[in-house]
Amino acid sequence: MTLINPFNLPSVYLSETKNLPNCTAIYFAIDSQNRILYVGQATNLASRWKNHHRQYQLEEIDKNYPVRIAWQAWNESDLGEAEKYLINNFQPLLNGRKVELPAVIPSEVILRDFLKVFSRRLIIIGIKYKNNTELTNVYLKYDWTDCSPKGTAARIKSFIRENKDKNTSLKFKWHKYGRMRGIIFRPGSREQKVNARQNRSYNNHWQVACNGVILHITPSNNYKEFKSSTDSKELAGIKLRTLTKVALSEMSSKYPYEYSGISCLESDPIPLLWVIGSSTR
Repeated sequence: MTLINPFNLPSVYLSETKNLPNCTAIYFAIDSQNRILYVGQATNLASRWKNHHRQYQLEEIDKNYPVRIAWQAWNESDLGEAEKYLINNFQPLLNGRKVELPAVIPSEVILRDFLKVFSRRLIIIGIKYKNNTELTNVYLKYDWTDCSPKGTAARIKSFIRENKDKNTSLKFKWHKYGRMRGIIFRPGSREQKVNARQNRSYNNHWQVACNGVILHITPSNNYKEFKSSTDSKELAGIKLRTLTKVALSEMSSKYPYEYSGISCLESDPIPLLWVIGSSTR
């Protein structure tokens, strides 16, 4: 079998594997020091790199020594023999080594980080306790009126982006909350752009589940009013402003559709399974 020179093959960087072709191939992971890190085979190269078992290890190397994936189209019937031959000749760093995976981060750790960041920007409205068909649900509100990049909605979106690749079961699910109704402005006008920013800040319903409790984060037109009618309560061990029982009763009377069935939060409903001792404060 003719020995391939992997350094002369077509390649893409590790961050661009979505551009790999749909072909049967032998592939090489090579870093910027021209070290051959891994040799593998694929009946469909693009599909193989959608969820590669060495992705994490290669990404760690890529931080200091950019990694690229080079490939040579190959006959499917000869893939196994070719892979074995090339591994034997190049002795890649990762072939035959234990697959390393990133440490799993408990969902409550990420949630607590989130609540710490937004402890002064969220208000707990109340809670619906679990029943035979639903888990416990906690309802929080944010002030949507600051539509700038420093506003709460923009910062929540930024937090989610920064944490989306972490190895954790905590996921923020986004739903439309509802667009603001009002005047229809001329497309491209200053007023229309302002209205679009307002809707990006307002039209958000984030839902996140942690340890058997579901949190709902939605915008409020009454945020400033809420701030003057709150106590301090804990959620996942983090202190947040919480609407008082009297204030919640008043809001339930004014807006029964939105607040009906919600009780005042009295105690922390989220059990902490990993964070213990004084670190829960």
